[in-house]
Amino acid sequence: MFVGGLVAGATGAFFSDTETSTGNTFAAGAIDLGIDNESYYNGVLNNETTWGLDFDIDNEKLLFNFTDLKPGDYGEDTISLHVTNNESWLCADVSLDSNDDATCTEPENDIEGSACDPQTEPDQDPTDGDLAQNLYFLWWADDGDNVLEDGERVLPGGPIGALSVGATTTVALADSDENIWGGTDPILTDDPSEILYVGKAWCFGSIAPQPLAQSSLGVRATTTPAENGDGNQIDGQPTDGGYTCDGVSIGNEAQTDVAKMSVAFRAVQARNNSDFQCTVPPQTSP
Repeated sequence: MFVGGLVAGATGAFFSDTETSTGNTFAAGAIDLGIDNESYYNGVLNNETTWGLDFDIDNEKLLFNFTDLKPGDYGEDTISLHVTNNESWLCADVSLDSNDDATCTEPENDIEGSACDPQTEPDQDPTDGDLAQNLYFLWWADDGDNVLEDGERVLPGGPIGALSVGATTTVALADSDENIWGGTDPILTDDPSEILYVGKAWCFGSIAPQPLAQSSLGVRATTTPAENGDGNQIDGQPTDGGYTCDGVSIGNEAQTDVAKMSVAFRAVQARNNSDFQCTVPPQTSP
């Protein structure tokens, strides 16, 4: 008997299936902070320091540019803040860049004596001035009408000269501890109805809050006497904006002095950053 065997190589296919996912992508999100400003100087709209919404402000967008101040001068700005794309925390950083005794007039010299620095060139010594000590600021969480009213939260303020030249103070607008507009949530204003406002008033002299009654009509700093918010029938006064300004204590030592400051608003991502605190940002080399 012959017994034979045959072994052949198997080349057939097994049952199979392949599924492919294509176009997988990682893309970074975005946060964009936009600002606009409505500015009044001595009760009159000031076009030079008023601008529309801008997501890329530069050195031409100034909150202050007033070069002939007199004691008792005052101003108010309402700044709108727009945070798009992702929820963010918001901080404000205010820095005193210089406080310069730019020139020395005879009345100023009579007050200061040898302390009056008769410089021929501004910024030769940016720390020897007296103007910043007499420029007082008041900040609040506004509802967009340029007026401090009952129920609107007043923020830390005082003379900008309380800062040393080169120093920065930071105010938390919305961080993990607080939100000046109420609640505890971070900020996202993709919806135009959710735009946030900060009011800022200043006085060349002492300033104090004197809130007006809350008005849905949005009484502004410049009004007709019939609409005047403080009831004194004199329009365009500081009290129409919900604060007082008194320059009676200002002396000649501040004459011709120049103060410069920077105001920065920071938006910082909230997701994966739930414990964020607004602290003074570290100084970086230019």
